[in-house]
Parts: sequence; C-alpha cells; structure tokens
Amino acid sequence: MPILGDRLLRRLHIQRYTAAMGEAPRLAPPVTYSEHLLHRIIYDRDPRLKIVSDKLAVRTLIRDRVGESFLVPLLGSWEDPDDIPWATLPERFVLKPNHGSGMVAIVSDAARLQRAEIEAEMRRWLRLDYFDVACEWGYRKLPRRLMAEPLLLGPDGHPPTEAQVMTFHGRPVMIRILTGKKGRDTRHGNWFDIDGNELSLQSRNIPVGAYSLPRSMAHALAEIAGRAASGFDHLRVDFYLTDQGLKIGELTAYHASAIVEWNEPLFNELLGRCWRDPAEAAASRSQAALRSLRREAPIADSPRASRLNALHQATVESRAKEIVTSKESAIVLR
Repeated sequence: MPILGDRLLRRLHIQRYTAAMGEAPRLAPPVTYSEHLLHRIIYDRDPRLKIVSDKLAVRTLIRDRVGESFLVPLLGSWEDPDDIPWATLPERFVLKPNHGSGMVAIVSDAARLQRAEIEAEMRRWLRLDYFDVACEWGYRKLPRRLMAEPLLLGPDGHPPTEAQVMTFHGRPVMIRILTGKKGRDTRHGNWFDIDGNELSLQSRNIPVGAYSLPRSMAHALAEIAGRAASGFDHLRVDFYLTDQGLKIGELTAYHASAIVEWNEPLFNELLGRCWRDPAEAAASRSQAALRSLRREAPIADSPRASRLNALHQATVESRAKEIVTSKESAIVLR
C-alpha cells in the first residue's frame, strides 16, 4: 500500500464509497456528512489530524482542554514489549498501540496472561503502519508505541456504556449511546439530541437498544465534548461512562471511514450542513432541525438497561456539582 500515489488512493476511496453507499460522492464541494468525511480523508492534511489519530499525543490536547480527570488513566507506554514491567501492572488492564484502531488486548486476569502470545501480537502491531490498512492520512507514519490502561468498569460493575458525541466547530449536535459487547448480536445503539431526546436514527448492523439518556448526562457529555473538540470543523468525541465518572477514550476524525450507512438520509444532510456552516451547528438551529426527527415511541428499557440508567442518573445526581468551571474555564469532573 505505501507505493500507492495520491491519485490512486483517491480512486480507491471513491470506488469503495460508491460501492458501499450506492452512489458516487459529490466532492467539489461535498454536501452530506459522509461526503465531507470522504473529502477529509482524500484532501485534508491538517497536521492536527495526526495528533488526534495518535492515542498518546491526543492525551495532551484533551488534558489541556478539559482537565486530567476526564482522561483514561495511563499505566505506561513503551517502544518494545520487552520494556513492559509486567509485575507492576494491575490484575486487570488493557494493552493497545497508539497508532491505529481496533487493535487491543484485554487482560482480565494477569495471573493467567500468556505473555509469549500477547508479546507476539504486540510485535505485529508495531510492524504495522495503520495507514496501510485504513488509507487515512492522519495515521500515516505515526510513531509506534505500546500503551497500557486500567480495565474500565461501569457503575454496575460491567464493561462501561460508551457515548459518542458528534461535534461541529466545537458545538455538540448529536449523541450516540452504545451498549453491549462489540459484535453483530450483542452491540446496540441509540441516538439522542443534546437534551437526551431519542432520535429515529439507526446505524446499519447496529440494532436499536433499550436505553434512555438522562437530560443531565446528555448536557454533561455535550458540554465536555464541545470543549474537547474546539477549533475542529468536526470531531467525534468518544466517552466511557465509568464508575469513576466520564472518561474520554479518544477523539475520532474519520467516523466509519466515511461509510455512513444510516436509515434516514436527512441526518446525513443535516450533519453536512453543520460541517459547512458553524451557524447550522449552533444549538438553536441544529436542535430545532432534529426536533422533527425524534423517535415517537422510544423502545422500552430492558430490566438491565433500566438499572444502568438509574445508576448513571445516580452518578450524575450524587455529584450535583460534577461540572465546575476553573479559572481557565476548563470543566473538571469531581
């Protein structure tokens, strides 16, 4: 893949997009959200995209904008598996490379860790330039390191619910909540506006779940995401809803690699307008546009979802002063 020139890469991305979306993209200029994403992949060479794509480098950006408390704790980073001080790591942790996506090793019991196997896997990660997989410029020639984080848990002791906030020009517009393990049969998703009203949007291959988003939690996610994404025309801000509060896992510049397969084209058009025009992303405009796209009858919560919602709500309410403004106007989760 590295031998491919820009012209051939453009052709590859356009052919892939056309095959998946069923129509050729409009790129001069882009109109829909997916077309803007594709335009970014093909043409945008903003050096900040490399910071956002690097899971270690982006930590400084997040820390500077919203504070240390919103970062997932870092147990360490290393250039080689031989450098990892295994004896000092906790019982449960996660290993991943900084320079790609989808590469992760979850260690739920350090005593049963097969070190030779996992070290071999990490060396495979380090040999890979993730640009050769995704063909997305932000990943090209990133420095390659390994990193370890604690294994996060939600308020109920299970893996945490995930939240993805779609921001445009530093303004939050929509929130997706993901529950369950990744996989066709176990992953569910619900989309909301920034007041916690469920939307009729559904992503292909991710069935609608049974989840209600408390208004206070929606506002907390929106406020923090807007600050984290300030100065970018678009970023997706990804959170974990943990027993230690909200934690930002990453900032995503290339949502779904531009293959945005949604049930309702109006969302693709709306987010395209938000990308082009900051005024369209303002809450008064974007939320008014979303009002007609709310889900009329939200799916009833399952018993476990109801417990999760209650726990998340309790987490917010028990910290009535959870969001405070520092002298630098940075939000801090207490």
